[in-house]
Order: sequence, then structure tokens, then C-alpha cells
Amino acid sequence: MREPAVYIVDDDPGLNASLAALFRSVGLKTEMFQHPQPFLELTHISRPSCLLLDVRLPGINGIEVLEQVGRAGWTMPVVMISGHADVVMAVRALHAGARDFLEKPVNDTVLLQLVQHWIRWDSQNYACELICDDIRAKLATLTEREQSVLQCMLRGQPNKVAAHALNLSVKAVEGHRINLLHKMGVQSPVELVRMVSSCPKATHNPMRCSRDTGGRGGAEYGCPLLRKPR
Repeated sequence: MREPAVYIVDDDPGLNASLAALFRSVGLKTEMFQHPQPFLELTHISRPSCLLLDVRLPGINGIEVLEQVGRAGWTMPVVMISGHADVVMAVRALHAGARDFLEKPVNDTVLLQLVQHWIRWDSQNYACELICDDIRAKLATLTEREQSVLQCMLRGQPNKVAAHALNLSVKAVEGHRINLLHKMGVQSPVELVRMVSSCPKATHNPMRCSRDTGGRGGAEYGCPLLRKPR
């Protein structure tokens, strides 16, 4: 995993320097941009990270930058900041994917705690994505028949029901289940179902991964793949 980073896009050089000093004081790498275009042209984004994005920018407003970030597939949490905020602007930013909206002048302590929160969130989100990618790689090794048996397991069907649905013997279904456990690297059917159903990249009917549980309540770090079984 790359070094955590805070990206600041604001046309106020004095504010940029002040924020950079704040984040670097706690060991966070900081990259500053007075114009959004150089930021949008980045080819590598550190993970975990957080983007501080001003609303009023030269040539393009922050909401449009936020929308471009979303279209580019970047999943970093974005905190919008503005010295001229109103309710309509804040609602539009949140609908476009911003995680928070702050008015200038921003309290240093509040901002630092908020950014650290979202970097922790993005760290777990990234870890969850890596696990999901590994699960998908293992799923790609399954035969068509094994995939069919797995779907029956995900639906909670007993071996007899699965055998009837797939026109197989119960013994054949049991054999495929054993192969599934071996290929997926798990010890039990329960562990297999939990692993696959918890990965949004592996099934069309998943539990949500951490990127969709980003609120600041007690369950904000909710990736089920990273929880230890009870």
C-alpha cells in the first residue's frame, strides 16, 4: 500500500501552505494544486488518501471537479470546502459524492480529525478491494459446474435440492463442494458463503463493502471481509 496522502485543490496559495503544514505535522504526505487540471491529470493516486476540494476554482468549479473524479472511478473520500457556501451548494456536493462539506475558515482540529477519519476509512476500503480482487481471481479458476454448485450454496440450497436443480447426483454435488473449498482456500461451506457473498465484485447480490458504509457512526469501518468470524 502506498503512503497515505492528502490532496488539496484550492487556488489560495496561503491556505494551501497552511493546510500542508498542518497535515505534515502529523506525518501525512500532502500534494497541493492551485488549479484542478494538474490534479485531474494525475496517473497515480496514493491509497489511502483524502481530497480537500475548494468549491470556487479557476476555470471550473469544485462540484464539476468532484463529478469528474467520480466518472474517473476514483474512490477517494472528498471533503468540499468553501468560503461562500449555501444549502443548495452543500446538497449538490453531497449528492455528487462528497463525504463532508465545510465552510471557511476551517478549524484546524476539526479538519485534521475529519481527514484522519477518512484516510482510515479509505485504508480499510482499499484493503477490502484487494481481498475482493483475490476472491475474484480464485473464482476464475472454477469450472462451470463448480460455479453452478456455488450459486446453489449462495442461495442456501441443501445438497439434495442442488442435485435436483443441476441434474446431478448428491455425491457429485458433495464432490464439487469439496473442490470449491479447496480452490477458494476455506475450511467450511459457511466460510465460503460468507467470503463470496461479502465481496461486491464477486456476486450480484452482495453485502455492501466498506465504501458504502462511510458514515461517522459506530459502524463506519464495516467491510465484512475484514471482520473476524464470531
